[in-house]
Amino acid sequence: MIVISAAGGKLGTALADELVNRGKATGVRLATRAPEKLAHRAEQGFEVVRADYGDPASLSAAYAGADIVLVISGEGPNEVRIAQHRNAFEAAKAAGARRIVYTSAANPTSASRFGWAKAHEASEATLKSLGVPYTILRDNSYYSNISALLAQAKASGTLPFPGIAAKVAYVDHADVAGALAGVLLDQGHANETYEISGAGAYSITDLAALLSEVAGREVTAVEVPLSAFEENFRAMGWPDFVVEGVAGFFAAMGAGEYASTSHDVERLAGSPSTSARDYLTRL
Repeated sequence: MIVISAAGGKLGTALADELVNRGKATGVRLATRAPEKLAHRAEQGFEVVRADYGDPASLSAAYAGADIVLVISGEGPNEVRIAQHRNAFEAAKAAGARRIVYTSAANPTSASRFGWAKAHEASEATLKSLGVPYTILRDNSYYSNISALLAQAKASGTLPFPGIAAKVAYVDHADVAGALAGVLLDQGHANETYEISGAGAYSITDLAALLSEVAGREVTAVEVPLSAFEENFRAMGWPDFVVEGVAGFFAAMGAGEYASTSHDVERLAGSPSTSARDYLTRL
């Protein structure tokens, strides 16, 4: 039995779709805070149950009989995420899971400009200390993190961003889902850490040039201070911890923290990672 935690989010959805495409829904349990929203998945062969990272009893029930537990990283401030992940790891161990898979993030160190990286650093350390075989996938920045900016740029002709020259090895949710499917379904992968990054890295300047070609109109990358992004987020009414987290994320991107490329997606998923041209064409 494979259990996928936080199965109702973007990554959980992409992974469930990937498993359906591979004909591997049977023997997979989807654990989510809102199982009623995934009722249609039962018709595809999945088992759907309720589980909440903040409710250890629900995790124990959801993980019962599991061979492999996937813990998709949670949401909230660092202290909340760290506690949530610990709850999930400990519940998986208590349930007798033979392996725990965790979706971390690229460059999960306290030195990162991305403040939420500390939660991944702490969670990786907790997972490794449990004595249960683990697999860690460190996801790079998703294309979808900037999809709204790209859509606006197509309409306006300008792509504003802090650090327009810094490269990022973007991935698509489908790339990560394919890699996860490989890790969950194939033998091996015990005590391995994979860098789930694109095979190519692109700057905002690169993306503006590609978007110009794909959209058929000139799009220009424009350097803007990070403070302008923060002010915009606050004006939208975002909580302080979210503003600080997202601003730190953009700062880390602008500093080139996510520039390292990898072929782990292709190796695990069996297909190449999504190129920027392909993503922009689809977008």
